[in-house]
Amino acid sequence: ARYDKRHAHPDVLVAGGGPAGMAAAIAAARAGSSVMLVEEEPELGGHLRWGGHVELAALREMRGMVNEMQGIEVLTDAVVLGRYDDNWVSILQRGLATVDERLVKARAKTLVVASGLIERPYVFAGNDIPGVMMSTAVRRLINLYAVKPGERAVVFTANTDGDAAAADLERVGVDVVRVEDARRGGDLVRVHGRSRVRSVELGDGRTVDCDLVVTATGWTAAVSLLTMSGDIPVYEPGAARFRPDVSRLSADVLPTGGLVGDGTLEQLVAHADATGREAARRAAVVTRSRQATIPTRDRESPSPAPATEPTDIPALPLEPHLELFHGRTHGIVDFSEDVSSKDLLTAVEEGYDSAELAKRYTTATMGPTQGKLETVNVVAIIAEATGRTIAETGTTTWRPPYAPVTLGALAGRSREPKRLSPMQPWHERHGAVPLVAGAWIRPDHYGDPAGEARAVRQKVGIIDVTPIGKLDLRGPDVPKLLNLLYVNRWSKLEVGRVRYGVMCAEDGVVLDDGVTGRLGNEHYLMSTTSSGAGTVWEWIEGWLQTEHRDWRVHVTPVTTAYASINVAGPRSRDLLRRVVDGVDVDGEAFPYMHLRTGRVAGVDECLLWRIGFTGELSYEVHVPAAYGLHVWEQLLDSGRDLGVRPFGVEAQRILRLEKGHFIIGQDTDGLTRASSAGLDGLVRLDKDDFVGRPELIWAEELGVHPRLVGLCMRDGSELPPEGSQLVEDGVRICGRVTSSRVSPNLGRAICLAQVEAHLAQPGTVVAIRLPSGGTVDAIVTEHLAQVDPEGGRLRG
Repeated sequence: ARYDKRHAHPDVLVAGGGPAGMAAAIAAARAGSSVMLVEEEPELGGHLRWGGHVELAALREMRGMVNEMQGIEVLTDAVVLGRYDDNWVSILQRGLATVDERLVKARAKTLVVASGLIERPYVFAGNDIPGVMMSTAVRRLINLYAVKPGERAVVFTANTDGDAAAADLERVGVDVVRVEDARRGGDLVRVHGRSRVRSVELGDGRTVDCDLVVTATGWTAAVSLLTMSGDIPVYEPGAARFRPDVSRLSADVLPTGGLVGDGTLEQLVAHADATGREAARRAAVVTRSRQATIPTRDRESPSPAPATEPTDIPALPLEPHLELFHGRTHGIVDFSEDVSSKDLLTAVEEGYDSAELAKRYTTATMGPTQGKLETVNVVAIIAEATGRTIAETGTTTWRPPYAPVTLGALAGRSREPKRLSPMQPWHERHGAVPLVAGAWIRPDHYGDPAGEARAVRQKVGIIDVTPIGKLDLRGPDVPKLLNLLYVNRWSKLEVGRVRYGVMCAEDGVVLDDGVTGRLGNEHYLMSTTSSGAGTVWEWIEGWLQTEHRDWRVHVTPVTTAYASINVAGPRSRDLLRRVVDGVDVDGEAFPYMHLRTGRVAGVDECLLWRIGFTGELSYEVHVPAAYGLHVWEQLLDSGRDLGVRPFGVEAQRILRLEKGHFIIGQDTDGLTRASSAGLDGLVRLDKDDFVGRPELIWAEELGVHPRLVGLCMRDGSELPPEGSQLVEDGVRICGRVTSSRVSPNLGRAICLAQVEAHLAQPGTVVAIRLPSGGTVDAIVTEHLAQVDPEGGRLRG
């Protein structure tokens, strides 16, 4: 599925595209407001769409006016999910050509709610049997979709809507065998049938054969958006429905249409027209209040022009209606949750005698419909069972979302920042397969990761490592900070030197690793893992701002200020000689774990680090980001005869695995302490203090902890997947494979694994369980590195 998001700022947002909504939108647009008209159905029109000739004529006229009116944006097949503070309105838009769903976040100066009325079902035995329909469903089927809903119908009506449904049925040839009129004392007792309606028992005891039962017993005002705006609906006994209490609404929310009252189509349109004009007036007031004013010392300066007078909104009548909610037999109240009237009576008997408590006891109104159909019926049944009035019982609370919404539409993934290196255009032009690495898009490979890995071992390769975290540290107390954060010593690091370090959390678990170089007496540059850049910065700031506020250290994230390129391979030095000025890159002049500053491909102020994650002779080059693509292309052009080749993250992972370098978060987890990651020689427990030291001392005294080891397969062609379990005696789990690849340089499968301490001795044979259910034997290697364990290539 594809999702999209959008922000909008209309002056007036109209929720509901029926006749009242269209009239309000037209009036607001005529008054000069920008209007967004939102309709849940695929087309505008509301109940006019399934009406008679008069309604259809009115629909054509109003639709034409909306389409011709400048300033109205129409969103159909879109539902307003909720209204939040300051008219922040969320809208789910569906049925789009380019995406499946779009979440529209609108901030409206005024909100007009024209959500109309929803017909409510009648509660009686068998009302959930297929063939029992409400009058609006029948009229929609006939007039919108030309569907004949049955052959023999019984219509139970308490209003003119039932009469209209009966007329529509007869017009399309349905035999209306009985119209049971509640206004004359008629009633339904129960429907007979299992998979479909067979007959219906009437209030006078007679049974009528039929295959369709139509009910028209009343309406529910769709007040959900208004209650989200602070309204508490009040019950109107004469109209047998709840209506909004306009006095409780804020000035930026205006209801109109059938939601407010009854009346003819002309009366509803007149009310909506006045409401739209008033909404535009209030939006203009908000606009004026937000405009910047020029201060003046003139006490006699004129005051702003007054707003136009408030619009006189005519009142809508409330037509009398029978309080007709349920019959003499029990039936389904909430169809989506399968809650019956009997369940509600049980809830009251158990003591859950308020609407809110009974709702939670039975889950009535908690399903996908969220009470749109059943709320009034639920309240009426509880009121009758407790001897209270419906007004005294009150309603349940409506909360957003108004309609079901997919998690994909809500998810913020597409709104996260996407980070690209300056070399990204080159990667895309040359067929790089993208890899999503946190916020970064990196080249995973260029079509042949094995060939890329061989090129680095045999000739020279370059990789874009811009995402590596970089923090600029300045101040006289930086050595104190480094000694606190890292497990090894830092107080004697010389200018021009680089040192590898590992950070632990307070529980001794490995947090991050990287190198830090000293650029000047009080100037350092720290590198972190790509995924840990933000975490480490926040970690450092946390210590500086809470525990060591007196330390003179200033930390600046500079990850995106530099484009970073790693040049690796036995011919990397030959390549750099061609593009570097001012720095002697020979081994004696520029030893391993040193750094220099010089000119690269004509770009000044570039940093060169003699380090290597791949295990080969390599240099890490950091250049100002604006020149990253230029330097990248110059390296490729200058090294063409040397066989230079770009390589991606996959080749880098193969190379680092051959060298035995671990990756934080892959070869470690939330329980891996430094001693379990092969870092015993790095940790200095005799330091005065560092983060995690007490826990590491405790772990050292305990003496039993997993170990990170290298593995080679007895059958070199078998590659156990990462995450495979190591088993002892065929049953007991004693470790797991953390990294595995087939090495193109060794011609066999190699792994890193976390194993129990007694299995960590070189030469130990361990069994790895495969997904197929079988096992494969592996041998613990003497070193983590299976290529150049002595480090001669790296230091050459």
